[in-house]
Amino acid sequence: MTKTTTLLATALMAVSSIALAQTPKPAPAAAAAPAAPKAGAVAAPAAPAAPEAAAAAAPTGPPKPAPENDMYKKWTGTWSCEGLGKGPDGKDMKHKSTWTWKSVLGGHWYTVVYKRAKSGPMPAFEGNATMGYNGADKKYTFIGFDNMAGWINLSAADGMSYAGDGVPMGKKGTIKISFAKGKDKKGAESDKLMDVTLDLGGMIVNETCKK
Repeated sequence: MTKTTTLLATALMAVSSIALAQTPKPAPAAAAAPAAPKAGAVAAPAAPAAPEAAAAAAPTGPPKPAPENDMYKKWTGTWSCEGLGKGPDGKDMKHKSTWTWKSVLGGHWYTVVYKRAKSGPMPAFEGNATMGYNGADKKYTFIGFDNMAGWINLSAADGMSYAGDGVPMGKKGTIKISFAKGKDKKGAESDKLMDVTLDLGGMIVNETCKK
């Protein structure tokens, strides 16, 4: 009898284990929906712009030279000149000189070197300047210094006729320097010829140059 009871209990336990194993597990509870913002609550900041949009708005490189500077391209190089002016004694005096233009700083400016050989009582002269279009003031700038402690600070609306202040001969005064296309023997203008007029505080110097 005892043996029969034990076998019966063992069978019942096995049946219970099988039933528990087959009982389906309850489904997980659904996630709760986010609560609606309360009245007066501050909204979350907007997401930052995509990197592609930011890159499109960023500058792509340095600014290009002003198109007004294109006029100096034909001046680039060295010009040999013959000049006529007044010496310290008031007499006419001939001289030889050179003008050299060179593009610098990405084409935004042009350096100018003017050299005049010694002639009679006039010593050799050298001046170094910078020329270019000043976009802020909408005019051309011509600023330079020389080997006699002089300086010029000139400007022009057309890039050809400059005027301003300077110290050409140790005395401050009004300075004017103008450039114009020269003419050949037939009277036709040429990009290889240039006429330069310098008004150095009342002392006029005229130069005829060729490239």
